[in-house]
Amino acid sequence: MTGVAIGGFMATGKSTVGPLVAARLGVPFVDLDRAVEGAAGASVGELFAREGEAAFRARETRALREILAGPDVVLALGGGTLHHGDNLERLRARYRVVVLDLPWEDLAPRLDRGAGRPLAGGGRALWEQRRPGDLRAGTPVDVRGLAPDEVATAVLECL
Repeated sequence: MTGVAIGGFMATGKSTVGPLVAARLGVPFVDLDRAVEGAAGASVGELFAREGEAAFRARETRALREILAGPDVVLALGGGTLHHGDNLERLRARYRVVVLDLPWEDLAPRLDRGAGRPLAGGGRALWEQRRPGDLRAGTPVDVRGLAPDEVATAVLECL
């Protein structure tokens, strides 16, 4: 099996769908943000506030490289992971990349509910900036109107 990386903008459901996909494939699930938090002993929000985005991205890249050096997993990426350094190339070398996609109108209410997202204030402008790269990074999955179990099925169909 090849590992599966689930990318997309924040609040598209990567951390919710990832465990469902992993269970169906019989492999471990790893949330990259949680891996960074565990290594740092601080939340993503705290790391952004204390160290800034560049330092967080460096931590994220280190964690990603460690994960990619291990056994295959289903990996939920951070919203900006695919846009930093050579992360995408490293992922593509070993993993299938699937990108969860939502139109802005469906995504905006989710961002309003998502506490602890340090870049959520970037809103639509950040979504517009990242979305084209996200959609080119991997196989896009339109998750509009789908329940998590249905999204997991759609992700598996892409594989």
